[in-house]
Amino acid sequence: MMKVELSHTRATSELHRAKEWLPLWSYEHIRLNYKAFSLLCLYAEVMGELSPQENLHDEHGDFDDTMEGLFRVLSNAVVHLEGRASQKQCDPWSELSIFLGKLLIEQGVFPIRDNCVFCDKVLNTQGALTLVTDHGGFSCGECAEHLVEERGREHLSGLQEGRELWEILGSVANQRYQELGALKIENPEVVHTLLHYFYYQFHFQAHQFKSLKMIL
Repeated sequence: MMKVELSHTRATSELHRAKEWLPLWSYEHIRLNYKAFSLLCLYAEVMGELSPQENLHDEHGDFDDTMEGLFRVLSNAVVHLEGRASQKQCDPWSELSIFLGKLLIEQGVFPIRDNCVFCDKVLNTQGALTLVTDHGGFSCGECAEHLVEERGREHLSGLQEGRELWEILGSVANQRYQELGALKIENPEVVHTLLHYFYYQFHFQAHQFKSLKMIL
């Protein structure tokens, strides 16, 4: 990570020269861990898809803070990943789940998890839950079964993995990034369900992220 001051260039130029630059922070352990480095590449791919093209000729660009949230998620994710890699405890499923959860919060599309998206029943007392992707949140088991009868399991998680994902996302939402350790993910389908939710919310496809196959 570095701070760069750009020199003025012609409005027709697409090449921007650095007037001054200052290194702020660099990772040491990520580059020595294949899975951690693959995660870093995936983070960069995701941010590349979400970030608009920067117009460095915009004279009002210094006052635009719309990208600060994405930068905050990315910088926290890299620092957290470096910390786990330095301890040789880098679980790619856990790191990816935390990253996606924090990103969904920042973008305002975090799954509704307090009440059932259909009957408004409080979910913290329910044993079986499912994530209903196209309704943006979790449902109780009873409503999920009715939905399965109507249209099959499209856009639905399984009941057991839904409960595990509900608990994982609760930890992600209620703790600061650097306070989170490794999430205990017992069912790998949890990560795939969260990824499908992410794809749906942002109209992405799995093939857009080449680094993903090196992680899962």
